[in-house]
Amino acid sequence: MTSPTTNVTIKDTSKLAQGDIVRTHGMRVRLDLGATQERSDCTVYAWTGTVLNLDEVREEGHVPMSFLRTERWQSGQGWVTDREDVWVVQGNEYAEWIVENPS
Repeated sequence: MTSPTTNVTIKDTSKLAQGDIVRTHGMRVRLDLGATQERSDCTVYAWTGTVLNLDEVREEGHVPMSFLRTERWQSGQGWVTDREDVWVVQGNEYAEWIVENPS
């Protein structure tokens, strides 16, 4: 994992942006695509991201590998694995995340 001395910022979910690298569950997740959903009492944010330290995550068993997998329908084959490096960072403005500062 990135050195603990790397500069980081704490952001709530509403402040996350495309390209941010979030540290969560031993992973470094680059945020690729964001979506929001309005609820009656708050906005929920979900960022689909790419796990950047996948080898370390596999080796250390930070999360089950099946959690990082997405699937898609392939005509003639059925459901096939699409990606094996995906993590979704989600929450509302009360959830806070450790985000690496750009170098």
